[in-house]
Amino acid sequence: MPTNTHSSIMYQKTPLIDVTFQIAFPQNLQISSAPPVTFQGRVKHLFQNFSLTHDQASYNFLSIDQRWQLVLNRGSLAVVDRQYGEWDAFQAYIKLATDAVAIEYPPPYLSRIGLRFRNIIRRSALGLTDKGWDQLLHNKWTGDLVWSGVAGDMKATRSEVVMGLNGGDDLVCVRHGLVPIAQPTQEMGYLIDHDFFVNGQFAMTEIAGKLTEYHQAAQRFFKLWITDVLHQAMKPTT
Repeated sequence: MPTNTHSSIMYQKTPLIDVTFQIAFPQNLQISSAPPVTFQGRVKHLFQNFSLTHDQASYNFLSIDQRWQLVLNRGSLAVVDRQYGEWDAFQAYIKLATDAVAIEYPPPYLSRIGLRFRNIIRRSALGLTDKGWDQLLHNKWTGDLVWSGVAGDMKATRSEVVMGLNGGDDLVCVRHGLVPIAQPTQEMGYLIDHDFFVNGQFAMTEIAGKLTEYHQAAQRFFKLWITDVLHQAMKPTT
Protein backbone atom coordinates (compact mmCIF):
# COMPACT_ATOMS: atom_id res chain seq x y z
CA MET A 1 0.00 0.00 0.00
CA PRO A 2 1.43 3.41 -0.90
CA THR A 3 1.95 5.98 1.83
CA ASN A 4 1.62 9.73 1.51
CA THR A 5 3.04 12.58 3.55
CA HIS A 6 0.33 14.66 5.20
CA SER A 7 -0.04 17.15 8.02
CA SER A 8 0.31 15.76 11.50
CA ILE A 9 -2.93 15.42 13.47
CA MET A 10 -2.89 15.05 17.24
CA TYR A 11 -5.88 14.27 19.42
CA GLN A 12 -6.70 15.68 22.84
CA LYS A 13 -8.41 12.36 23.57
CA THR A 14 -5.90 10.10 21.91
CA PRO A 15 -6.63 6.35 21.72
CA LEU A 16 -2.90 5.53 21.61
CA ILE A 17 -1.90 3.24 24.48
CA ASP A 18 1.77 2.97 23.47
CA VAL A 19 4.29 3.48 20.69
CA THR A 20 7.29 1.15 20.42
CA PHE A 21 10.56 1.54 18.51
CA GLN A 22 12.71 -1.56 18.04
CA ILE A 23 15.91 -2.59 16.33
CA ALA A 24 17.44 -6.05 16.15
CA PHE A 25 21.09 -6.87 15.53
CA PRO A 26 23.42 -9.89 15.66
CA GLN A 27 23.68 -11.15 19.23
CA ASN A 28 26.41 -9.46 21.23
CA LEU A 29 27.55 -11.62 24.16
CA GLN A 30 29.25 -8.63 25.75
CA ILE A 31 25.79 -7.24 26.59
CA SER A 32 24.75 -10.32 28.55
CA SER A 33 28.13 -11.14 30.08
CA ALA A 34 28.42 -8.05 32.29
CA PRO A 35 26.09 -5.35 33.68
CA PRO A 36 25.73 -2.43 31.23
CA VAL A 37 27.30 0.10 33.59
CA THR A 38 28.63 2.60 31.07
CA PHE A 39 25.52 2.20 28.90
CA GLN A 40 23.39 3.14 31.91
CA GLY A 41 25.57 6.19 32.45
CA ARG A 42 24.68 7.42 28.98
CA VAL A 43 20.91 7.08 29.40
CA LYS A 44 20.24 7.53 33.12
CA HIS A 45 19.28 11.23 32.91
CA LEU A 46 16.14 10.12 31.04
CA PHE A 47 15.85 6.49 32.21
CA GLN A 48 16.57 6.81 35.92
CA ASN A 49 15.42 3.38 37.17
CA PHE A 50 16.96 0.00 36.35
CA SER A 51 15.99 -3.65 36.78
CA LEU A 52 16.27 -7.01 35.09
CA THR A 53 13.26 -8.29 33.19
CA HIS A 54 11.27 -11.17 34.69
CA ASP A 55 13.14 -13.75 32.61
CA GLN A 56 16.49 -12.20 33.68
CA ALA A 57 17.48 -12.05 30.00
CA SER A 58 17.17 -8.31 29.38
CA TYR A 59 18.01 -5.01 31.04
CA ASN A 60 15.04 -2.78 31.78
CA PHE A 61 15.41 1.00 32.14
CA LEU A 62 12.44 3.17 33.18
CA SER A 63 11.81 6.85 33.61
CA ILE A 64 10.74 7.96 37.08
CA ASP A 65 7.09 8.29 36.02
CA GLN A 66 7.30 4.92 34.16
CA ARG A 67 6.08 6.55 30.97
CA TRP A 68 9.29 5.72 29.10
CA GLN A 69 10.88 2.28 28.94
CA LEU A 70 14.11 1.08 27.35
CA VAL A 71 14.77 -2.66 27.04
CA LEU A 72 18.22 -3.88 26.02
CA ASN A 73 19.30 -7.46 25.44
CA ARG A 74 22.10 -9.07 23.51
CA GLY A 75 20.19 -8.98 20.22
CA SER A 76 17.78 -6.06 20.36
CA LEU A 77 16.88 -2.64 21.70
CA ALA A 78 13.37 -1.26 22.28
CA VAL A 79 12.07 2.12 23.43
CA VAL A 80 8.44 2.42 24.55
CA ASP A 81 6.35 5.55 25.15
CA ARG A 82 3.15 4.84 27.10
CA GLN A 83 1.81 8.41 27.00
CA TYR A 84 2.71 9.41 23.48
CA GLY A 85 2.55 13.17 23.10
CA GLU A 86 4.64 14.31 20.15
CA TRP A 87 6.94 12.77 17.60
CA ASP A 88 9.94 15.03 18.28
CA ALA A 89 10.05 14.02 21.96
CA PHE A 90 9.91 10.34 21.08
CA GLN A 91 12.70 10.78 18.55
CA ALA A 92 14.91 12.35 21.23
CA TYR A 93 14.55 9.29 23.46
CA ILE A 94 15.21 6.98 20.52
CA LYS A 95 18.36 8.90 19.57
CA LEU A 96 19.68 8.75 23.13
CA ALA A 97 19.20 4.97 23.23
CA THR A 98 20.60 4.22 19.77
CA ASP A 99 23.59 6.52 20.29
CA ALA A 100 24.39 4.65 23.51
CA VAL A 101 24.23 1.29 21.69
CA ALA A 102 26.37 2.60 18.82
CA ILE A 103 29.07 3.73 21.26
CA GLU A 104 29.02 0.90 23.82
CA TYR A 105 28.00 -2.10 21.68
CA PRO A 106 28.42 -1.08 18.03
CA PRO A 107 26.53 -3.65 15.93
CA PRO A 108 28.00 -4.79 12.59
CA TYR A 109 24.56 -4.13 11.10
CA LEU A 110 20.88 -3.98 12.03
CA SER A 111 18.70 -6.91 10.96
CA ARG A 112 15.39 -5.20 11.71
CA ILE A 113 14.00 -1.69 12.20
CA GLY A 114 10.46 -1.32 13.48
CA LEU A 115 7.90 1.15 14.79
CA ARG A 116 4.58 0.06 16.31
CA PHE A 117 1.47 2.08 17.21
CA ARG A 118 -1.24 0.47 19.39
CA ASN A 119 -4.61 2.19 19.72
CA ILE A 120 -7.68 1.10 21.65
CA ILE A 121 -10.92 2.94 20.95
CA ARG A 122 -13.00 3.18 24.15
CA ARG A 123 -16.45 4.60 23.58
CA SER A 124 -16.99 5.53 27.24
CA ALA A 125 -13.86 7.74 27.21
CA LEU A 126 -15.18 9.64 24.20
CA GLY A 127 -18.81 10.04 25.23
CA LEU A 128 -19.88 7.68 22.44
CA THR A 129 -21.59 4.84 24.32
CA ASP A 130 -24.75 5.50 22.29
CA LYS A 131 -22.90 4.96 19.00
CA GLY A 132 -22.43 1.65 17.22
CA TRP A 133 -19.04 0.62 15.90
CA ASP A 134 -20.38 1.03 12.36
CA GLN A 135 -20.80 4.74 13.11
CA LEU A 136 -17.21 5.09 14.33
CA LEU A 137 -15.17 2.76 12.10
CA HIS A 138 -15.44 2.19 8.37
CA ASN A 139 -17.19 -1.11 7.65
CA LYS A 140 -14.71 -2.17 4.97
CA TRP A 141 -12.11 -2.82 7.71
CA THR A 142 -14.33 -4.28 10.45
CA GLY A 143 -16.06 -7.14 8.64
CA ASP A 144 -16.19 -9.41 11.70
CA LEU A 145 -18.59 -7.02 13.39
CA VAL A 146 -21.39 -8.05 11.00
CA TRP A 147 -21.86 -11.08 13.30
CA SER A 148 -22.70 -8.85 16.25
CA GLY A 149 -26.12 -9.71 17.60
CA VAL A 150 -26.48 -12.93 15.60
CA ALA A 151 -25.72 -15.21 18.55
CA GLY A 152 -25.45 -12.77 21.46
CA ASP A 153 -22.92 -10.11 22.36
CA MET A 154 -19.49 -10.49 20.81
CA LYS A 155 -16.75 -11.19 23.36
CA ALA A 156 -13.74 -10.64 21.10
CA THR A 157 -12.60 -10.60 17.48
CA ARG A 158 -9.14 -10.67 15.95
CA SER A 159 -7.85 -10.13 12.44
CA GLU A 160 -4.30 -9.82 11.17
CA VAL A 161 -2.87 -8.96 7.77
CA VAL A 162 0.66 -8.20 6.57
CA MET A 163 1.12 -5.94 3.55
CA GLY A 164 3.93 -4.16 1.77
CA LEU A 165 4.64 -0.42 1.74
CA ASN A 166 5.58 1.54 -1.38
CA GLY A 167 6.47 -1.59 -3.33
CA GLY A 168 9.68 -2.15 -1.38
CA ASP A 169 10.83 -4.40 1.46
CA ASP A 170 9.03 -2.42 4.15
CA LEU A 171 6.02 -4.15 5.69
CA VAL A 172 3.16 -3.40 8.06
CA CYS A 173 1.37 -5.97 10.19
CA VAL A 174 -2.14 -4.75 10.99
CA ARG A 175 -3.88 -6.37 13.96
CA HIS A 176 -7.37 -5.29 14.91
CA GLY A 177 -10.55 -6.39 16.62
CA LEU A 178 -12.75 -6.14 19.67
CA VAL A 179 -10.98 -6.57 23.01
CA PRO A 180 -12.38 -6.63 26.56
CA ILE A 181 -11.35 -3.74 28.84
CA ALA A 182 -11.66 -4.02 32.63
CA GLN A 183 -10.42 -0.61 33.83
CA PRO A 184 -11.55 2.05 34.49
CA THR A 185 -14.87 0.74 33.14
CA GLN A 186 -15.74 -2.74 31.96
CA GLU A 187 -16.52 -2.56 28.27
CA MET A 188 -15.48 -3.71 24.81
CA GLY A 189 -12.89 -1.61 23.03
CA TYR A 190 -11.56 -1.78 19.50
CA LEU A 191 -7.86 -2.45 19.00
CA ILE A 192 -6.07 -0.92 16.00
CA ASP A 193 -2.43 -2.03 15.98
CA HIS A 194 -0.03 -0.98 13.19
CA ASP A 195 3.41 -2.62 13.34
CA PHE A 196 5.75 -1.22 10.65
CA PHE A 197 9.07 -2.96 10.05
CA VAL A 198 11.74 -4.03 7.61
CA ASN A 199 14.12 -7.01 7.76
CA GLY A 200 17.53 -7.12 6.09
CA GLN A 201 20.90 -5.49 6.74
CA PHE A 202 20.97 -1.80 7.63
CA ALA A 203 23.36 0.78 9.05
CA MET A 204 22.51 2.71 12.21
CA THR A 205 22.35 5.83 10.04
CA GLU A 206 19.29 4.42 8.25
CA ILE A 207 17.11 4.42 11.37
CA ALA A 208 15.94 8.03 11.16
CA GLY A 209 14.77 7.76 7.55
CA LYS A 210 12.81 4.57 8.20
CA LEU A 211 11.13 6.02 11.27
CA THR A 212 10.05 9.13 9.36
CA GLU A 213 8.44 6.91 6.71
CA TYR A 214 6.68 4.76 9.30
CA HIS A 215 5.46 7.73 11.32
CA GLN A 216 3.88 9.27 8.22
CA ALA A 217 2.37 5.92 7.21
CA ALA A 218 0.91 5.37 10.68
CA GLN A 219 -0.97 8.66 10.54
CA ARG A 220 -2.39 7.85 7.13
CA PHE A 221 -3.35 4.30 8.09
CA PHE A 222 -5.19 5.39 11.22
CA LYS A 223 -7.12 8.01 9.26
CA LEU A 224 -8.40 5.26 6.94
CA TRP A 225 -10.11 3.52 9.88
CA ILE A 226 -12.13 6.28 11.46
CA THR A 227 -15.32 8.09 10.54
CA ASP A 228 -15.75 11.82 11.02
CA VAL A 229 -17.89 11.09 14.10
CA LEU A 230 -14.95 9.40 15.83
CA HIS A 231 -12.45 11.94 14.49
CA GLN A 232 -14.37 14.83 16.01
CA ALA A 233 -15.01 13.01 19.33
CA MET A 234 -11.25 12.61 19.83
CA LYS A 235 -10.87 16.41 19.53
CA PRO A 236 -8.26 16.84 16.79
CA THR A 237 -5.55 19.49 16.91
CA THR A 238 -2.86 20.33 14.36
